Amino acid sequence: MNFEKPIRDKSFLLNISYTTHKMNYLDSTDILIKKQNTEYFVHLIRIALADDVINGNEMELLHLISKKLGFTEIETVQLIKTTDKSDYRPPSEFSLRFEQVFEIVNMSLADRSIIKDEMRLASSFATKCGFEESEIPALLLLLLNGIRQGKNKSELLKEYQNKLKS
Repeated sequence: MNFEKPIRDKSFLLNISYTTHKMNYLDSTDILIKKQNTEYFVHLIRIALADDVINGNEMELLHLISKKLGFTEIETVQLIKTTDKSDYRPPSEFSLRFEQVFEIVNMSLADRSIIKDEMRLASSFATKCGFEESEIPALLLLLLNGIRQGKNKSELLKEYQNKLKS
């Protein structure tokens, strides 16, 4: 067998310049937040593509949400162009579908106000998540009021399930 001899003289390492970047806690947090925002935004794009088309209103909402998430226009367009519709399947579990609609409404309320188009698009997203059209107005109203009152997802889910039972 032919093995190379180990290098004993390591003086050549002194001539190599190393660039060190000290990543602090804030850098790593920013990277994590950007990754989470990207995953969330791609998820919204997939919901919008569930019917094979992103209509004008959906596109406006996606751009509005992307700005709230801190994406540039170029990043937004690139994510929309490269996201594949086939990856989105609404979850079968009711609580997960509820959570998705909650997140959309919550994001729409991030600037403390919600416009009519955002509500219409939230309704469209709820339909694509598998909610019946007849139940969507009550769902959105519950979410809007609950989020404004500071209620969390779990509280609102229980409240909505109780409302469905009655």
